[in-house]
Amino acid sequence: MSSSTPLLAADHRAGVVYEIRDGSRRVAVADSWLAEHAGFLRLPTGAAGRWAFADDRGGALVVGDTDAVRRIPIAIPAEHLACDPSGRHVVVTSGLGMNEEAWSDLVSVVDLTTDSSVRFRVRTGEPGVVLAPDQASGEPTIVLRHREPGTVEALPLARALDVGAHAPVLRGHLLDDLAADGHGDVMDPGSGVVGIATSRGLERFVVDAGLPRAIGIVPWPVHGRAYYLRLAGDTGSATGIVRGGAASPGAWPEWTNTFVEIDLASGATRSVPLPPGLAFRFALATGIAAVCVIHPDGDVVVVIDRAQARVSRITPIPAMTHPPRAGQLPWDGVDGRPAQRRSLAIDPRTGTIAVTSGGDGTILLLDDEGISTIELPTPLDEGGHLLWAGGGDRIDDLVGR
Repeated sequence: MSSSTPLLAADHRAGVVYEIRDGSRRVAVADSWLAEHAGFLRLPTGAAGRWAFADDRGGALVVGDTDAVRRIPIAIPAEHLACDPSGRHVVVTSGLGMNEEAWSDLVSVVDLTTDSSVRFRVRTGEPGVVLAPDQASGEPTIVLRHREPGTVEALPLARALDVGAHAPVLRGHLLDDLAADGHGDVMDPGSGVVGIATSRGLERFVVDAGLPRAIGIVPWPVHGRAYYLRLAGDTGSATGIVRGGAASPGAWPEWTNTFVEIDLASGATRSVPLPPGLAFRFALATGIAAVCVIHPDGDVVVVIDRAQARVSRITPIPAMTHPPRAGQLPWDGVDGRPAQRRSLAIDPRTGTIAVTSGGDGTILLLDDEGISTIELPTPLDEGGHLLWAGGGDRIDDLVGR
């Protein structure tokens, strides 16, 4: 199970990122605490770096390449990060961190060609972010998704880059036609359409002559809603997992899961039923998706043929030593230990699937030959984060995952 593409594995609780290649490992980034919610950002081809993440203790955007890693100051705690299609500018919003209520209103914009950053203030409350082209001018625009009450805000990138010192307040054009529970954002750089996941469905917007404009809501095709979205670069569609079933978080083994793919321009929807349980984040590659479903009766990795809208393979995998317990919140720790879950990624060149075992310090590699295991010297509490760093022929997403 060798691959010429390096696999990055971040243990965000231990403050270290490993690079794994052909069965060997090395420390790629030390003393850096990846912001778990913001995740990794794979940068477009031609950008000044190949990948980036927010160091949620050191207050820096960590930008890596095959030869070097550099750090650019940003405001923390980081909540979301996104880049423009060129990969030159990265926007980072701030969130709760270790606090129970939103308190920071700072947004950072990083220029990767000059290794410089600026900061300004928006509305407090963990805003989501994408960088979308204006339909009229083509100019890159920062689009912020605010919750409670739901609002879409559009700020020209050029205006943000021109802010002065001392973190001034910056306000853009607002549109309040958005549900107040938005969570999950995508943007198709081809069409400029922005998709936001809410209880009403996939709510779609564009920026037109500087103004955010709603272009319609696509209802979820099954009961429930999605919270986490990714853009499928091969189709320009939004993808997500619609969670339904029992309302109680403690009843997570009974949650229903459905993989959905929605054309952002037309609203056409395809869906694939998945096994019940806790389906956290998922991975994409050309034509396929991979989902790990955690369940007391056994964890599985489900591979989806997206072109045929069907499940092509279900592979049982070894259980985590300390999995979430039925009857308790799946994102709460058990017996004083961190909550354990899994992250996964697909090698865009070979199709090999990597999936972590949270708390056990292991990564499983799944391909046509079977399953092999990579051991790490840290536990990968909370499942860590994975990224196949080489990329393929296209970028699947311009938002950190």
